[in-house]
Amino acid sequence: MLQKEELRIFSATSFMGHGVDRESLERAMDCNLDFVIAQGTTTDAGPYYLGAGLPVMAEEALRRDLELIITIAKANSVPFIISAGGCGSDSTTALVLELIEDICTQHHLSLKLGVVWSEVERDYLLSGLEEGRRAKRIVPHPVLEEYLSAENVRQNERIVAQVGPEVIMDLWASNPGLDGIIAGRSLDVGLYAAIPLLHGFDKGLAMHFGKIMEDGALAATPGSGNDGLLGIIRSDHFDVRPTNPKRRCTPESVTGHAFYERSDPSREANPGGDLDISQATYAQLDEVTVRVSGAKWIEAPAYTVKLEGVSRVGYRSICIAGMRDPQVVKNVDLILKETKEIVDDYFAYLPVGEYSLSFKVYGRDAVLGPFEPTPYVQGHEICVLVDVVAKTQKLANSVCSFASSTISHHGFPGRLSTAGNIAIPFSPGRAVPVGEVYEFTIWHAWPLDDPKEPFRTTIKTIEPKGGKVQ
Repeated sequence: MLQKEELRIFSATSFMGHGVDRESLERAMDCNLDFVIAQGTTTDAGPYYLGAGLPVMAEEALRRDLELIITIAKANSVPFIISAGGCGSDSTTALVLELIEDICTQHHLSLKLGVVWSEVERDYLLSGLEEGRRAKRIVPHPVLEEYLSAENVRQNERIVAQVGPEVIMDLWASNPGLDGIIAGRSLDVGLYAAIPLLHGFDKGLAMHFGKIMEDGALAATPGSGNDGLLGIIRSDHFDVRPTNPKRRCTPESVTGHAFYERSDPSREANPGGDLDISQATYAQLDEVTVRVSGAKWIEAPAYTVKLEGVSRVGYRSICIAGMRDPQVVKNVDLILKETKEIVDDYFAYLPVGEYSLSFKVYGRDAVLGPFEPTPYVQGHEICVLVDVVAKTQKLANSVCSFASSTISHHGFPGRLSTAGNIAIPFSPGRAVPVGEVYEFTIWHAWPLDDPKEPFRTTIKTIEPKGGKVQ
C-alpha cells in the first residue's frame, strides 16, 4: 500500500460535458496537485442511453472537456481519472477513447491509459445465478423483480456494473507510469476515494471526501455545474475550496452537498458498506475554505456492486399541444378522458398491450403527478403532452396522430369554437416520432467476493497520428 500524509485532488467539473472552467483548472495546477478527477457517468438521463449504447452528453461538449483536462494535466505532469460517456456501455467508453485519440493527434501528445470496461457479459451473470448467487433489487418498484432472474438477464439489451474504488486502486497500483485512467459506469464517490484509500487513509474519511468532491463547484457558493473544486485530504480531515475567486465554500454549501441525492441525510449505502456522516463536522477555515471531519464507515456483511440493465418496451410518439381558450382549459379533464375513450374504441381491434396512451398537463400536475399539492389550473394557458408508446413506431405515430386530432376537434359543453381546441407549435406536430423506449428492469445488488471480478481492464497507449510527440 502506498502512503502519503496529504493528497491534493482537483475535481474539474460536476459532469463531463457540462463544462470545465479553463482558468479554474489552470489555477489548480499551481496547487501541487496529485490528481485531476472528473466523473461523467449517470442514470439521471434515464434508460434510453444504456439501451441505445449512446452518450448522454453531446460529443462536442464531451470532447471539449476531455481536451481541457488532458492537455492541461499532461502539460503539468498531473495524472487524471475520468469516467465518461454517460451510460457506461462499452460503446461509449470506446467513443471516449476515440475522442482522446483525436485530441492526442491534434496536440501531438502521447498517453498511456488504464481503461476500465463496465459492461457485463450475460453469460457471466447467468453462470453466477446458476451457482446460487442472489441479487436483490436495490429499490422497491413494480418493474423490478425482487431477485434477479435468468430470464430478466436474457431479455436485457445491455447491462453495466458500477465500478467501485477497488478497481481503480488496483489498476493504478499495478501499472506505474500511467498518465491516467478512463472508466465506464462508475461510482462517483469511488473515483475520488480510490487514491486516498490506496494511500491508507481512513475509509470513512475517504468516502466522505469523495462525496463532497464528486460534483466540483456544486459544493461551493454560488454553486456551478461547470466549475471545479480543490480538495486536500490529510489523516483526520479534509479541506475543500474553489480555485475560482468568484466562489467560496461555506459550511452550508458543503453540508448541502453532503445531503445531495440521498434519501437518508446522514447515511449512504455504498459497495461494501455505508457512509455515516451523522457525526461529521464542517468548519469555516478561512473565507473560501471549509474543513470536514468525523465521518465513519460501517462495513456491510457482504460486498455488492450495483447492476443496471434495460429492456426495450416499444417506440414512442408525442404531440405537444397548447390550450389557451378558458373554456377548453376549464374542461381539460373531460376532453382528455373522452379522448382516451374514443382512441381506445377506435383501436379496439388491436390486442391488449399493443400501445399505451397517457397525457401530462403542464400548468397543473405534470411534474409531481398525484403528489402535486395544488392539482388544479391556476394560469391562463396550459400545455398537454400526448405520449404514446407502442410495439412499433408506425403504430405509435398512428395512435398519437389520432389522439391529437381528437383532442383538437372534440366537443364539450360550453364550447365556443369548432376551429380547434389546441395550438400545436410546429409542423409536423400531431405525431412526432421519438424512437425506441427502454425501461430499467435490472437495478440490483450483485454479491461479490472480489470487487474487481465483473470488470475488464486494459492498458492503451495512444500516439498522435502523423506528428511529433510533445
